[in-house]
Amino acid sequence: MRKIDILIVALFALGCSCASAQGLLRANNSNRSLGSDSIIAVVEDRVITRAEIMKEVEPFIPQIRQQARSEFEFSQRVNAYMREIVQNMIDRELIVKDFKERGMSIPQSYLDTHFDDYLNKEFNGDRAEFIKFIQSQGKTIKQFRADQEKDIIVGYMQNQKRQTAAEISPQKIKEYYEANKSKWYSAASVKIRMITLKPGMNKTMEDNRKLASEIESRLKKGEDFAELARKYSRDDSSARGGEWGWYKKGELNPLLDKEVFAIKVGEVTSPVEIGEMIFILKLEDKKGDGIQKIDDVREQIEWTLVEQNGKEMYKKWVEGLRKKAYVKFYE
Repeated sequence: MRKIDILIVALFALGCSCASAQGLLRANNSNRSLGSDSIIAVVEDRVITRAEIMKEVEPFIPQIRQQARSEFEFSQRVNAYMREIVQNMIDRELIVKDFKERGMSIPQSYLDTHFDDYLNKEFNGDRAEFIKFIQSQGKTIKQFRADQEKDIIVGYMQNQKRQTAAEISPQKIKEYYEANKSKWYSAASVKIRMITLKPGMNKTMEDNRKLASEIESRLKKGEDFAELARKYSRDDSSARGGEWGWYKKGELNPLLDKEVFAIKVGEVTSPVEIGEMIFILKLEDKKGDGIQKIDDVREQIEWTLVEQNGKEMYKKWVEGLRKKAYVKFYE
């Protein structure tokens, strides 16, 4: 049997379960309350009960009730959520079945590590607390670990479909760019360096005004802005020579925004006082507003198309699994 030893994460999490809300809802188109052991669906040899579904739904009941404008809407929303959970459970079983029929398995060492990591992260390694938690869900450790394995398998198979969809042609990227040009509008932006002076270390505001004037004079004589920033600036960027990177128009303080957008690339602003702080900015580069070039957004478009294609391939694949499987609904 072929083993897959790859670090993967479960992208489907069916949620934490709490005490069941037996009898919360009535069956669709019926006035009879169903018992907690009633069967909702059967997929292959897996029976899905109402109690299982209600454990998944109950944590979200307060949120659904808050959003609903009437009891009828509340009931409709809960039933829709229940149907979604049932379908997710069915799909998970079908994906796991397909995974195993392909002769694949998750290494036991990976499953053990995944379980230990979960125990440490969620319960600080306290096994007694973990056991209380799964007992509140009506599960055994064996059942819980089996569910973990299924979630890992689903995550892996989803990732496989994304990787299959990762080949995007330049033509597809160009077509998407042309069809969505408004998405790539960008406001004017500037790349800046900055020297920040602020009170402290026996320096008053007047001391910093004199220092700012001295720095301004030295810059006009051609001294390197980055070196002066390293020596005099009092912020996190000083070690980088005052480098702050790119900012779009409107993202900086209005006073700084006004000053830096008024100068040319390579120029330096006069000292700008804001409260008890003084700033001197250098304009490193500048971009006007408008539609970004395709080369500037190519990677972003590619990721978007990969995500779209992956979802579509995954959807078609799961639909194919459903057609081949034995699935019976009882509601």
